[in-house]
Amino acid sequence: MDPTALNYNSEATIDDGSCNYTPIDLMIHFTQTLDGNPLVLNEMIYTNQANDLYSVQTVRYLISDITLHAENGNSTVLDEVHFIDISIDSTLSLYIPAIDSENYTSLSFTMGLDSIKNQNNSYLNENFFPSFAWPTFLGGGYHYMQLEGDFNTVFNGYATHTGPTNGADYSFTKNFPVTTDIISSNTITINMEINNWYSNPHMVNLYDGIMENASIQELLKDNGIADVFSIEE
Repeated sequence: MDPTALNYNSEATIDDGSCNYTPIDLMIHFTQTLDGNPLVLNEMIYTNQANDLYSVQTVRYLISDITLHAENGNSTVLDEVHFIDISIDSTLSLYIPAIDSENYTSLSFTMGLDSIKNQNNSYLNENFFPSFAWPTFLGGGYHYMQLEGDFNTVFNGYATHTGPTNGADYSFTKNFPVTTDIISSNTITINMEINNWYSNPHMVNLYDGIMENASIQELLKDNGIADVFSIEE
């Protein structure tokens, strides 16, 4: 019934899921901005809502279950777990070959790993093991994010580390509408706006060692859900 399908039948009256499509290759780029501008590392030039002057030195995070959703209800999982480290260029893009060119309407992904995926000694062959391991006494599994730098002076470091504090699940899923333009451009960009981790809806100060602080983990989750991520086609 889908006119974009190779085997479209104008007389069909039942969508039986048999549509065939020309495969496309898709490139996903992962970018990071601060106050809407490309991130500059190791410069004390940023100010958060709490009026802390700060720099960014490290940004590493996990995006999981990246999935395209089609108008007919089909879902295509593009990658189960992807590790982004801004110091490693190869992690800043993800090439997905030969996916069906269906009429996709949305893209979803999870920031971090949900409680099912986030288990000790999983992903032993991934490049984030063991540096992303979450301490066993705090619940085990893996970090979602390591965001680090200095604030106010170069002698004052902060470490915004998110993960399953006390075994709780602070991961979250975002779902964004997409248009058929992805078929022609073959490109999607997932952007992280770093300052929004600290500003909306909650003002969060720069902390060193928030890993054991469940209340701050919850605030960062809320902020992440609100407007940390956006996509461009």
